[in-house]
Amino acid sequence: MIELWDEFVYRLRGFFRRRGYLEVSTPILLRFPNLDPNIEPIPVELHLRGEKVRRWLQSSPEYSMKKLLSKHRRSIFQLTKVFRDGEVGKLHRPEFHMLEWYKVGEDYRYLIDEIKELLRELFGFEEYEEISVGEAFREHFGSELPENEEGMREILSGAGIHYEEEEDWETLFYRAFIEVERKLGKERPTFLKDYPKRLCALARVRKGKAERFELFFKGVELANGWTEETQMEEVKRRLEREAKKRGLPLDREFIEAHRTMPPCAGCSIGVDRLFMLWAGKSSLEDVEL
Repeated sequence: MIELWDEFVYRLRGFFRRRGYLEVSTPILLRFPNLDPNIEPIPVELHLRGEKVRRWLQSSPEYSMKKLLSKHRRSIFQLTKVFRDGEVGKLHRPEFHMLEWYKVGEDYRYLIDEIKELLRELFGFEEYEEISVGEAFREHFGSELPENEEGMREILSGAGIHYEEEEDWETLFYRAFIEVERKLGKERPTFLKDYPKRLCALARVRKGKAERFELFFKGVELANGWTEETQMEEVKRRLEREAKKRGLPLDREFIEAHRTMPPCAGCSIGVDRLFMLWAGKSSLEDVEL
């Protein structure tokens, strides 16, 4: 297995180097947590010069890489370790490898095509599927995606999916979409794209849709990418709302970096899962890294 991992990582790095990306390395221990929706960061207490301080293990290298991007305005990639609380199971680990990259001057469509090329090199795939969130919802539930909580509760009740009355639209959406995602990518890699505006995270919104996508293969989520929102005030608004909602500190330096952020698109891939599939395994428990 160790020889396979060496070959796999060599091929990943070679792919991005041939396409003109620069490999970077950023800190794993951060002064502020990533404010990723639905992901719990892990705090760490240190003693520095006699003072107890709190730091955070990165759940993604996103913030650090974007700070570099704002200064150097070059397409970059990184293969690094990330950490997330409460994630354990067949497809989850609290510590795993992530591949993250940013392409200057392009949007999410470019990244989808780039990932197709990567998968073609690794697996020999020639056929792919692209489907919007709205289309996937209609195919599974036979209904348009509701815009309010009441409509979402009706969909969930009709499908026999448990929910709590006090849950907001986003929570109800993800309860429903767990059922949809399980059926994606069974026959060929599937890109789920064009998310509802309220699920934009840090993606650019155009014509009422978030320019973001996720990649699924054999029911496994592999990638998450989007056209980056580069307007500082909009990024500030979204992150302040998330920080307040979750009671977490906010990285103001990251927000300021958007003053000089070039137009770009970014993506992350769970490398352990991708390697698992490449090695012909069905569980991370069968992969020693």
